[in-house]
Amino acid sequence: MVKSKFLVGFIPIFLLCLVVSSVSAASSDEAQTAINMAESRVSLVYKSVLEAEKTGANVSSLLYKLNNGSTMLSEAYMQYRIGNFSEAVNFANQSFNYLDGIESEANSLRDNTVMERNQRILTSAVVSALAVGAVLFAGIFGWRFFKDKYYKRSLKMKPEVQANDSE
Repeated sequence: MVKSKFLVGFIPIFLLCLVVSSVSAASSDEAQTAINMAESRVSLVYKSVLEAEKTGANVSSLLYKLNNGSTMLSEAYMQYRIGNFSEAVNFANQSFNYLDGIESEANSLRDNTVMERNQRILTSAVVSALAVGAVLFAGIFGWRFFKDKYYKRSLKMKPEVQANDSE
């Protein structure tokens, strides 16, 4: 009877230990793989944000998210160094998942900025061409108007002939 109570109490505890150890145990290789994946994601996102910033896009919200993802990655490195591999995997996966979509958001922001800049350039070129045309038209019209007025006024003038007093 005592033996069966011991076995009945021991079996659930043993199963619980197996479940907990299998859930929380992660190897060094798994942690390193997760950290490497998160690090490559941080690197790709950083490059995308940098490209978006070079085009003149406002990337402050993306930098905030990148900073948060990098903080999670550094926490994963810290957990890895102290030997807590399951937490290292957890933080690395959080970093990887948190940065998901930021690269495409940065690329979209970069593309929108480039498109807006091209539209501004096109608009400036069209407005400049119209302004040059207007100035040329006004110049030619003004020149013809004043030329005709000058000729008419010159033709109405009666020149005086003066005698040569030298004789």
